Amino acid sequence: MACLLGGLLVTLAVVRPLTSEAIVNGAFDGSWWLLFATIGLVLTLRLPANPIGWLYAAAGLVWSLYIPFDPWVDQLQRTGRPLPVAAPYLVLIGENFWAIGLTLAVTLPLLLLPDGRLRSPRWRPVVVAAVAATAMQIVGNCLDPAPTTQTLEPLAEPFALHGWPGTVATVVSWAGFGIMFACVPAAALCVVLRFRDSQGVERQQLRWVAFGAAASVVGPLLALGLAALGVLPSEDAFSWPLLLSVPLAIAVAVLRYRLWDLDRLISRTVAYALVTALLALPYLVILPVASRLLEGSGSLAVAAVTLAVAAAFQPLRRRVQSLVNRRFNRRRYDAARTVDAFATRLRDQVDLDALHTELLGVVHQTMQPTRATLWLRPRADA
Repeated sequence: MACLLGGLLVTLAVVRPLTSEAIVNGAFDGSWWLLFATIGLVLTLRLPANPIGWLYAAAGLVWSLYIPFDPWVDQLQRTGRPLPVAAPYLVLIGENFWAIGLTLAVTLPLLLLPDGRLRSPRWRPVVVAAVAATAMQIVGNCLDPAPTTQTLEPLAEPFALHGWPGTVATVVSWAGFGIMFACVPAAALCVVLRFRDSQGVERQQLRWVAFGAAASVVGPLLALGLAALGVLPSEDAFSWPLLLSVPLAIAVAVLRYRLWDLDRLISRTVAYALVTALLALPYLVILPVASRLLEGSGSLAVAAVTLAVAAAFQPLRRRVQSLVNRRFNRRRYDAARTVDAFATRLRDQVDLDALHTELLGVVHQTMQPTRATLWLRPRADA
C-alpha cells in the first residue's frame, strides 16, 4: 500500500501533463500487485504456519518496490532532463525483481500446495534450482553490459562489465533465466502428481487449482475478444485472468473456502455463457434480417419481432441450462430432484410411520450423514 500510494503521489507531483488515462492505467497496473499482496495477507492471517501466504505477500511487495520511482524516471526521460546518480540504481529494482516475484508467486506455491509442504524430499532439488536460478539471473543481469529494457530509453547499467567478464555475465543471466522457467513446468508436474494420488479434501483443493489454471488459459482468450470490441478499460486487461486466476484458486484451496461448490460454479459459468450466447443469437442473426424485411413498418413491428424471437428461445435456454446442470452438477441436481419428489409425495402422505421412514431415507440419500434420527414433539394435549 505504501508503494502504491508513493507511486500515486509521485505521479501527481511530476507527471505533466497529467491525464486521467495515466492515473487509470497506473491504478489498474498497481491493482495486480495489490491483489497478490491481499491474497498473501488473508492467507497469513488465517493460516500463518502455511508458507504460501508469506510467499504471495513477499511477491506483491517485491513487484511494488519500483512503483514510486517508475513515473519519476519516465518523466525525466520524457522531458530530456539528466538523470540523478541514484536513478540507474533504482532502475535495477524494476529490471530484476520481477524474477524474484515469479519464483515466489508461481514456482514455490505450486511445489508446496496445498498444505505448505513438499510432496516428498525428492522435490527439494527443484526448490534449490528455482532459488539458485533466480539469483543467477539477477546477478548476471546486473553485470550484463547490455542496457536496461524496462525504461522509456535504454540506460547503461551501473555495474555492467565489459569484455570476457561481460560475456560470462550474459551467459550466467541467460542460464538462470532458462533454469528458472524450466522449474515452472516441473512445479506444475508436482501438482499433477499430487492430484493423481490425492483423495478427499486434498483432491477437492487441487481441483480448484486445476480450475484456476484452466481459467488462466480461457480467460485471456475471452478478454482479447472483448478488447477487440473496445470493452476493456485497459489494453493490458487481457492479462488479468492469466495473472490472477491461479492465485485466487490457490487461496480458495488453501483456505478450504466452499471447496465443494466447484461443480456448481462450473455449472453456472457454462450455463450463463451458453444462455448469453443463445440470447445474443437472435439479435445478431435473426433480428437484422427481420428488420430488413419489416423495413418501413415502424419501430413497433421491430419491437414485436424482438419480443417474439426472445420468447421463442426461452424453451431452448431452459433446456440448455438443465442439460448443463445435469452434466456438471450431478450430485446437487440428483439431490434437488429427490427433495422435489419427496415434497410432492408429502402432500398425500398421512401415515406417520411411513413418513418417518421416507423422510430419513431422503436425508440419507441427499446428505449422506453418518447417523440421522427424527424427533417429533408430542402434542401439548397428549
